[in-house]
Amino acid sequence: MVALLLLVAGVAVGAQAAVSPSPADMTRRLLVGPSTARADTAPPLVFGIYPGGGVGTVGPAGATQPEDATKRLEALERLRTPGRPFVLHLYASYSGLRSLSAEQQVGEEIAQYTAAGFQVELVLTYRPAGGSRTGNVAGFVDFVRSTVRSFGANSAFVGLQVTNEANVRNAPDAADGYYAGAQDALIRGVVAAKAEARSAGFAQIEVGFNWAYSLDAGEPAFWRDLGRLGGSAFRDSLDWVGLDVYPGTWGPRLSGDVPAAAAKTINEALKSLRTRFMPLAELPSRIPLHVSENGYPTGPNRSEARQAAVMRAAIAAVDANRSTYHVTDYRWFDLRDADSSGTSFEGRYGLMHDDYTPKTAFGVYRDIVATFGALPPGQR
Repeated sequence: MVALLLLVAGVAVGAQAAVSPSPADMTRRLLVGPSTARADTAPPLVFGIYPGGGVGTVGPAGATQPEDATKRLEALERLRTPGRPFVLHLYASYSGLRSLSAEQQVGEEIAQYTAAGFQVELVLTYRPAGGSRTGNVAGFVDFVRSTVRSFGANSAFVGLQVTNEANVRNAPDAADGYYAGAQDALIRGVVAAKAEARSAGFAQIEVGFNWAYSLDAGEPAFWRDLGRLGGSAFRDSLDWVGLDVYPGTWGPRLSGDVPAAAAKTINEALKSLRTRFMPLAELPSRIPLHVSENGYPTGPNRSEARQAAVMRAAIAAVDANRSTYHVTDYRWFDLRDADSSGTSFEGRYGLMHDDYTPKTAFGVYRDIVATFGALPPGQR
């Protein structure tokens, strides 16, 4: 099929699938043209978003302004294209034996969203009491199984991500790698989730895990251990692997042409995941990639225009690599600022201010989803 002529306010992207464009050329095409069609057999991306405002922070957590469920749903309705799949990326946390169930944490939200025609995927984070000293993998596995049983009969509940950023060891408020047993929880949780879904006939639930982009020295060992400890049971249970990547926010600073540099980071992250790290775990190429978190906040020296430009460049980079690295899904992080007046950029990832007024990037993402998102069932 002929794919991605990304016309957002007169903008276009095109590249041959077999030859990745340079980041600068890809960004230039995305932002200023010209229109160039390219042959590509990969289906369009399935888009989605984290619909909240509160975030797990690496630095000191700031305030989170109260959510308004009515305004939130209205904003999501404006963002999606009716009839096309649009996936809401939610979170529930396991904190130990007295942890609230996922049903208790997000059941009402999931019911509201799916009744409104959205699809939902749920991240189950592993944050047991005791932190880096004492884990509870068995309790987490039970939590995973009960979550599948709670939501699996809902046909719009389409995905389960087991743990969050288990490779990151120094961010207890944002990533699970800090907690004892995180890698074991990832492996056993994935196997348990898929087994539960299969036995109950919940075929629509796709099970995966995510990885925060990093080239630290410990990454190869993390991936080798996944393969060694997980074995064939783990590999056979995986439906996708997610990538969390935040160019210019976590990782190297972006210099020069910031959107072009962001696109380069996306390219490098996808390539590293698919060609360097997944083979260490013996994960087959048939397993698709999701960009499970990608964002760029506003704030000091980060204008709304820059956020929109980085978004365009990042999505163009993901789209250009759909075939090369078998990428099927993309999620923006997030819908609304946690605190638009706060001093930390960590509270300003939203496409909207904390009062639900849109930023420039809100309209940009809406247009990208409408023009290039996955088609309705029966039209793919």
